[in-house]
Amino acid sequence: MKLINYKHLVPAFLIALFIINCIQGATTELLADEAYYWAYSNFMDWGYFDHPPMVAVWIYISKLFFSTGEISVRFFSAITLSVTFYLVWMLIKHPKKHENQWIFVALTASTALFNVYGFITVPDTPLMFFIALFLIGYQKYLEDKSFISYLILSLSMAGMMYSKYQAVLVIFFVLLSNFKIVKDYKIWLTALFSVLLYTPHLYWQVLHEYPSFKYHLFERKQNSSYRFSDTTTHLLNTIAIIGFTFPVVYKAIFKTLKTDNLFFKALHYITFGFIIFFFLSTFKGHAQAQWIVAISIPLIVIPFHYLVDNPKNLKLFKILASITVFFVIILRFAMANDGILPKQFEMHGNKTWALALQKKLNGNTPIFANSYQNPSTYWFYTGERPYEYNAWNSRKNQYDLWNYNRDYVIDNGVEINYFKKDYNDSVRRRNTSFIKLKNIVTPFKEVAKTHVSLKENVIIKPNTNYQVKVNVLNPYQYINQKDIEFKVAFKQKRQKILIDAKIADGILSFTTPSFKEFIPNQYQIIGKIKPMSYFVRMGDVIKIKEQ
Repeated sequence: MKLINYKHLVPAFLIALFIINCIQGATTELLADEAYYWAYSNFMDWGYFDHPPMVAVWIYISKLFFSTGEISVRFFSAITLSVTFYLVWMLIKHPKKHENQWIFVALTASTALFNVYGFITVPDTPLMFFIALFLIGYQKYLEDKSFISYLILSLSMAGMMYSKYQAVLVIFFVLLSNFKIVKDYKIWLTALFSVLLYTPHLYWQVLHEYPSFKYHLFERKQNSSYRFSDTTTHLLNTIAIIGFTFPVVYKAIFKTLKTDNLFFKALHYITFGFIIFFFLSTFKGHAQAQWIVAISIPLIVIPFHYLVDNPKNLKLFKILASITVFFVIILRFAMANDGILPKQFEMHGNKTWALALQKKLNGNTPIFANSYQNPSTYWFYTGERPYEYNAWNSRKNQYDLWNYNRDYVIDNGVEINYFKKDYNDSVRRRNTSFIKLKNIVTPFKEVAKTHVSLKENVIIKPNTNYQVKVNVLNPYQYINQKDIEFKVAFKQKRQKILIDAKIADGILSFTTPSFKEFIPNQYQIIGKIKPMSYFVRMGDVIKIKEQ
C-alpha cells in the first residue's frame, strides 16, 4: 500500500523502466527490421525508400553512446520511451492525479505494444514521442494559444512526419475534432513552418522520383485481395495492444464519448479515427498492429480520468492489469532468451545464422536476393557489407537506391536466398527455415540501371506478334546488351506469365499468348544476365487498357 501511495511513483517507475529497457535492449537480438534501419543509419540521408529518416536519427544518436552491440541501436529508444510516458503523464490534468499515480503506472505498463518501443527501435519509436509532444502542444494551444504552443505544434508535426507518414492521420483527426481552428491564421503559419521544416524530405522524394509515396500508395497492396481474416485480425489488434485491461479501457472510452472538453474530443477522434481508417484498409489488404499504436496514448489518458472518477471499476482493473503485466514480463524474458517458449520470435537466432553464414562463405562475397532483412542482419552481426538485388516481382527496398549496390562486378560471389533447388549449401535460419547458398562460377554483374522504355503506345491483344520501338539505357561498360535475356511479364494480381522477348536495333519483339488462364491488367519488360537466378525490372509497369 505504501508503494501505491508513494508520491514519486511515476518518476521512479520511469527511471526503473529506462534501466530495464537498457538491459533488455542490450541482451535481446535485433529484429530483422531493426537491422534494416541500422543500415539506414550507415548512410544518413533526408529520406529512405520505406520511411522518413527519423528512425535512422534515433539509431545514429544511440551509436554516439555505444559503437557496437544491440544497445548501439536501442539506447536512445530506452531514453525516449520514458520521456514519452512522462509527456503522457503531463497530459493528465485531473485534480486527483498525484494521489493516483499507481493507476497511470498500471495503465502504461499494460500497453504492451507501446512498451516494446523502449527496447526496439522502429519508426513508431520516434513517432510516439512526437505524438505525445504534439498533444502537449495542442493542449497548451487550447489553454492559452501562446507562442510556445504554436512552436511545439510546428516542431512536433514536422517530427511526426519525419518519423512515419501515417502521422498525417493524427493531425487530420485532431483538426477534424475542432475544425474551428482553421479560422486562426497563426495555425496556418504553424502549418507552413512545419512544411518548411519538412521540405528537405520532400526534396529528397523529388530527387529519387517519389519512391516512398509510390510504394505506400500504389505498390504495397497492388497484389492484395480481401481476406476476412485481415479484418478480424485488425479488430483483435485493437485489443492486443492494451492486453487484458481492454474491457475497462474501452468502457472508459465509450462512457466518455459525450464531452465538451475539446482535448478529450481530439483523443476520441484519434482513437476511433485510427480504428475505423485501418478497418476500412483491411478490405484492401493486411493492417499491421503497430499501425494503430497511436491510439495507445488516448487509451492511457482517458481511462485514467475515468478510473479516478469511477473507483468502482478499480478492482477489476487491478486484476486485469496484473494479469497483463505478468504476461508482459514473461514475454520480455522469452524475447531475450531463445528456448523459454517452444515458438521462436523474430529476433531469435539471427546472430547465430549470420555468423554461420559468414563461416560458410569463407571469404566469398554474399549477394542476397529478394530480401532487405537478411542482408541487413548479416551486415550488423558480421560487420561485412553485403550486396542485394530484387526480382521483378519482389518488393523494392532501400538497397535499390544505394549507389554501392547499383553498380558492381563481383568475381567471388555467392547468391543467397530461399532456393528450392539448384543450391550448393544451406544455413539454418531458425528452427523451421533455411537460407540456401548458390555458388557463382562467373562474375556477377549488377544491371539495376539498365532501363527499357517504349517509344510508342501498344494495345495488348492475345495471340499477336509485336515489333515495338524502344529506347534502351545501358550505362554499364561491362554489360553487352546481347548478353541480356529479355522477357515481357504479364500480371493480374498474383497471376503472372513470362513471355520470351528480344531487343535488336531498337526493336522489341514478342508474341502474346492466348491469355486463357487469366486476363492481365499490366505488363513490364524484365531481364537478367547470367549467372543471376531471377529476372529483374528493366522497364516501368504499364497498365493494359480494356478493349
